[in-house]
Amino acid sequence: MKKRNNLTKKYKLTAAVPVAAALCLCAIFAFALAGCGSSPEPDSDSGLDAAYRTVSEEVFLPDEDGTYTYCEIVAPVTDESYPLVSISHGIYGSINSGGARQLSEMLASNGIAAVRVDFNRCLTNDPDKALTKDKSGRTNEYTISDMLESNMLSINYALDNYNVDKDRIGVYGRSFGGRIAMIMGNESWGGIDYKAMALIAPAGNEYALIHYMGGYEKWDELRELADRDGKVVRGRLTLTPKWFEDYYKYNPALTGDKFGDKPVMVYYNTKDTVVEPKTSLDCAHAYSNVSIYEVTTDDGHGYEMSYEHSEIKDEIMDRVVTFFKDNL
Repeated sequence: MKKRNNLTKKYKLTAAVPVAAALCLCAIFAFALAGCGSSPEPDSDSGLDAAYRTVSEEVFLPDEDGTYTYCEIVAPVTDESYPLVSISHGIYGSINSGGARQLSEMLASNGIAAVRVDFNRCLTNDPDKALTKDKSGRTNEYTISDMLESNMLSINYALDNYNVDKDRIGVYGRSFGGRIAMIMGNESWGGIDYKAMALIAPAGNEYALIHYMGGYEKWDELRELADRDGKVVRGRLTLTPKWFEDYYKYNPALTGDKFGDKPVMVYYNTKDTVVEPKTSLDCAHAYSNVSIYEVTTDDGHGYEMSYEHSEIKDEIMDRVVTFFKDNL
């Protein structure tokens, strides 16, 4: 790995890219190439045509508070400009949760760049210290504002360093990441007119997180503790008064009209007990041009998205990629 401009980068190209083409691509983007290797092909029985080779980059983007946002970009290898999809994971998820790495490869191999971040920011840009399994190299504390800022860092980095068409950007989110995607789309976050939105079990109404935390009584108790002590730890996440402030400040299920008649797709699982079907449907009904898809699987909130082989996962991923191909 090499460090440049306070960013730690690692690049990977699909094995199908010839060495000469790889070197040319590196020159085009002024890449400090750490080494060419094989990046994994999408593990899917997809019926989609994978027309593009892909290039991927891992980078630590410096935040204003001195931390780093860990980010990966996967892009098609082409001289033409291409769309971009910003992918947001859930509240206790990570950069690769819910098949996000596979989805990124599928999008890129179909001509659409994908960028995703780990919302749990890093204390250093040294991968050996930042990406530990025990999360000791992380802040383990972030707010909705932090999540939005991290997404914008990654989008702006992609716009600055890749051939992304700013007029063809979409958002995708799972679970609480769906809430983030909704806020971005509804509010044209970062001054971007997002063109399409795909949501899997979106936790985008007022009750979503209250339900997840155990109901109103437990929620109020957590808020009181955060107000009294300045923070309260719930699982691996530290909740601060700012977290609760942000939660009530942004209720995207009430502002879907701002997205106009642009296309939205929503998946919900009838057996999801983490983000209940009624919450996902509440989010879906916030939009005027929405396609709603129902699945039923005992995997519940997982939607089988982390399974090695799954017809439901393949259906969802194929439909998401097709949706963005048709609307970006």
